[in-house]
Amino acid sequence: MREYIARDPKTGKPLSTGRKRSHGLELAYRPGEGAWDAIPLDRILPLANGEIEVESVIWKDKERLLRRTDAIRALPRVRGKNQQEAHRALESALGHLDTRLRIAGLESLPYCALQHSESLFEHLHELLEDIDPEVQKIAQKCLVIVAPVFPSATEETLRRELRSQEKHRQRSAFEALKQVADSWPEVAELHIDELIREEEGTLRGLAAALLPRLAKHKSATLWDLVGWCLQDEAVVVRRHAARSLLPLADHAPKVTQIALEIAFFDEDEQVRKSALKASRKLDPNSFRMQRLITDGTRHSDRNIRLSCIKMLPIIMVDAEVRIMASELLHQETDSEIKSLLQELMIDESLEGTEAEKNAFLAPAEKVERDEGSLALPPLKEKEISAQKEVEKPVKSTDSVRRPTQDEIFYGDDFDEGRDEFV
Repeated sequence: MREYIARDPKTGKPLSTGRKRSHGLELAYRPGEGAWDAIPLDRILPLANGEIEVESVIWKDKERLLRRTDAIRALPRVRGKNQQEAHRALESALGHLDTRLRIAGLESLPYCALQHSESLFEHLHELLEDIDPEVQKIAQKCLVIVAPVFPSATEETLRRELRSQEKHRQRSAFEALKQVADSWPEVAELHIDELIREEEGTLRGLAAALLPRLAKHKSATLWDLVGWCLQDEAVVVRRHAARSLLPLADHAPKVTQIALEIAFFDEDEQVRKSALKASRKLDPNSFRMQRLITDGTRHSDRNIRLSCIKMLPIIMVDAEVRIMASELLHQETDSEIKSLLQELMIDESLEGTEAEKNAFLAPAEKVERDEGSLALPPLKEKEISAQKEVEKPVKSTDSVRRPTQDEIFYGDDFDEGRDEFV
């Protein structure tokens, strides 16, 4: 039964069930493979503590000589009563002068922290500023892995790295924040809330770039962040916030309508374009959207004017649309929009073709025909013949002849055609 795979009857593909873990969580729960996996369990700790120098193992049909760095990478395999000793060996490697041991300790830190995390993140905090560039690089990768698993333990470390002046450190910190946004959106919102208050516009822009990633998360904090970023002085911040309006319209239409009132009249074209895409997913018959569409018909942006004018027949009756179109035509300069307004001003019931005019007429009532009436026109020959056909008596299909009254009174010898006395 465990080998059974449920498949879609139409496509034949396996059905996916359950919630998939994010990439960061998979890396944290699954350490890398290597020759160190072949070290016997009873030999891991002696080799990691430096009690023995070399251990010979068979890995992929080849004999290999493993040293202390390999034993450090094998520490996640240690379980049970030896975990405390494995934790001390990992701490010793993280604080060792040998660069190779520090790198090996960082490779094992994400998985070992799941069992016992005391003081490990303090070492990570320090190794992110290590003098060796290679150690810094491995520490940054380690932060990306552990941040979504231990958001509270790495909060201060992440806060410092996000504001680092070194671009590669800042870049890896924002990558870690992306992973946090997928697993713990509330934590990511707190970091973004702090970042958009910074004076540096570039930092605010990097923080606002995460808003579309969080747009599917229903949170009042997120809605406030979008509204604040739409009013930011940096155009890059407003652009990222406007991109979050399209996914936000699916589950928070009322909040999106409020945000559109700001984004619709932004001075940047890309912000207005993103707002226009989001407006097409909202109900145009709501009061706030009707007011927004009416104001948009007089917008300075041609695309917004054109889109709002096209939606006028949806929110107004025909008479109101014609009045509105005639008012807008006096101040319009675009030729395409002018032709559209002229089409909206046409009343088909009065100015349309004969077929269009007849479409607005109600069908005439049926008049009963009175024979001999002078008010009625004389019948044509075809109508008279058709009427006679209708009035012609239907012959009886009964073959039995019924006797007349005289035959009943005088008997069977009565004959109308003969008179014997003449």
